[in-house]
Amino acid sequence: MKHLSISTTAIAATLLATTASAQDFKYEPTVGFPDFGFFEAPGKYVGPVFVLSDNFPREAPALDPEVVDILAIDYATDPLAYVMAVRDYVFKGNIRGGAVTDDFFLQHNTAGIDWYHVPWQHWGSNGREGYHGLTREGPLSPQVLHPDQSRSSSAYAVGFYNGPGGFTIGQVWPSADTGPDMTHMINAMETGQAFPEGTVVGKFLFTVLDETQVPWLTNPLSWQAYIYNCDVIGLETCPSDLTTAARSTQTVNLLQMDVMVKDLSATEAGGWVFGTFAYNGAASKSEEYATTYGTACESFEGAGKNWCNLMPVGVMWGNDPQDNATFLNSKPVETVINADLKETWINPDAALPPMHLGFNSRLNGPADNPTSSCMSCHSTGQIASISPIMPWLSPSSLPIPANGDPASDAWMRWFRNFKDGETFDAGQAISMDFSMQLTKSVENYLQYRGETQGGSYALEYWSDSDAMPISRGAQMPTQ
Repeated sequence: MKHLSISTTAIAATLLATTASAQDFKYEPTVGFPDFGFFEAPGKYVGPVFVLSDNFPREAPALDPEVVDILAIDYATDPLAYVMAVRDYVFKGNIRGGAVTDDFFLQHNTAGIDWYHVPWQHWGSNGREGYHGLTREGPLSPQVLHPDQSRSSSAYAVGFYNGPGGFTIGQVWPSADTGPDMTHMINAMETGQAFPEGTVVGKFLFTVLDETQVPWLTNPLSWQAYIYNCDVIGLETCPSDLTTAARSTQTVNLLQMDVMVKDLSATEAGGWVFGTFAYNGAASKSEEYATTYGTACESFEGAGKNWCNLMPVGVMWGNDPQDNATFLNSKPVETVINADLKETWINPDAALPPMHLGFNSRLNGPADNPTSSCMSCHSTGQIASISPIMPWLSPSSLPIPANGDPASDAWMRWFRNFKDGETFDAGQAISMDFSMQLTKSVENYLQYRGETQGGSYALEYWSDSDAMPISRGAQMPTQ
């Protein structure tokens, strides 16, 4: 396993800079949930590390003024303004200016805005690493990002919730000393708003792929991450069992940003509005681009301006269940917009790199699977995970329809609309209100307790088939 080589001078400089970086006694006064699962051993690395933001509010806090403004925008008539306002809110106080390595340590927000992480994502082979809390997610298959992409790899991601979202996380995880409490989520299946209106979720996805594989990742925004060697270009393909796979410190580049807003006017999407962004270092140098997308970063210094290279791909507030035609753009050379979709907006800007999008051009980001959509994926967030996030995954294992063919009713079950509180498998599971992170956290805890205490949970037997653990995606089967 590779370890960082740090000189005495570098260590001293790092220690002096610690108060401007992640950990600090002010931000971690108590030992709560584990922060991460994979990193260099203490003493072999000295410097800032990821600290889980888990001081969850015990009452739902008042909405930040920026969120009030977001909810006043009509996402259906002005989706660009809506999603850009969400992006700017996520950025506010989390981007420090200068070195981007100091950005998005949530406890250091300089605007007084509270953000929180979901605990129990340190556990398992895909668990959090120690630089920025990135977890390993779905594969990036060859050519799914660009025709020149010859290598596969994996995305690494970190997500976070604002104050109202933190309240719900704290209801499920009231203490680091106990297991999850599902009472709040169960009650919300009748009343709705498991996550209160005004909850905002942000998520960044990174990759070791660079401009040699994906040209629009030029002029990158880069972090260090402690990731699997087999995900690095030029190394071997990762094994299915990562138990003995080695990790090391590598440079990863920003690929995508996802956002979600609990907006109760989105009555056909469980009260959620989804947005996604793709990093575009190639087009972002133009004056027109800066005027449209970059104004929030004008005051940032140095590499921090590159956060505004995130270009909106689209916004989604429903699944358009009536549109069952099949179109999959798995190896995109152009972004194909489906004008028949009424609950998805795709950015028509010609500067947007070609995107594969989702099933029949529903919204999905570059790291997501072309057979899915933002909403269809998140709608499967439930305990137990009876149905997989995509219909072709086990245990459903539905055949992927061919382009031009109408999808079956069984396939379209993943592309239906939902009211707030509705569960994907009604009567068989607890809705986690479209939160895949919260779903995964409970799954990880059950796995941990089962392994360490030599027992099983009745919850694991709710399904009459093998439940599919939550994962962002998988390699699509050959058609």
